[in-house]
Amino acid sequence: MAEPKHTRIIKIIEIVGESPRSWDDAMRGVIKEAQKTLRGITRIGVEEFDVRMKDDKIDVFRVRTKVSFRVQR
Repeated sequence: MAEPKHTRIIKIIEIVGESPRSWDDAMRGVIKEAQKTLRGITRIGVEEFDVRMKDDKIDVFRVRTKVSFRVQR
């Protein structure tokens, strides 16, 4: 069997975004923060949506994500 010409290595990290406004805003925060330091992002998958409650009201919307990116050498 022939060896692939270019072997890619993908690293996956977990990032949690929080927002007092919405899950959408929390997700946009994850994307913005990931793009500041990571290069070669190939995928951002949502693992979980949840909220933090305070005094019986939603305090913070939270999005737990897994960010995949190519390892550069």
